[in-house]
Amino acid sequence: MTLPAEAGRHWILDLHGCPAGLLDDHDAIRDRLREVTDRFDLTLLGLQSHRFEPQGVTVVGLLAESHFSIHTWPETGFAAIDIFTCGHGDTLDEACRFLVEAFRAEESRLVRLSRGRTDADGRPLAPEPMTARSPVIGEDS
Repeated sequence: MTLPAEAGRHWILDLHGCPAGLLDDHDAIRDRLREVTDRFDLTLLGLQSHRFEPQGVTVVGLLAESHFSIHTWPETGFAAIDIFTCGHGDTLDEACRFLVEAFRAEESRLVRLSRGRTDADGRPLAPEPMTARSPVIGEDS
């Protein structure tokens, strides 16, 4: 029997306690997404963003590897970040640590999922958590 295949890996990062000014800075958030793609060898194909009134920003990057999104709620100090790739799983933890520092998060939670899994016969399997819990970035998993 062969091991199940996977289509990609999905990193879901929640940042709490971020300064409102950072979370409402449209240009800086776009710059952070570009910086992550450059630093961690992701291929950015396109970028869309929107600043909401009275506050909040959404930035979505189309990657050759899949996608990357950041959604912010400055009024609560929260940012939701998703990175889905068909590769680069070994550098995504580092990318998430960079984002925690860049947004000066007081707390963070990360969930790693294996997506598009199939069994040996090609039948779909549910996404599988790659960690037993959602660790704070920097703690041992």
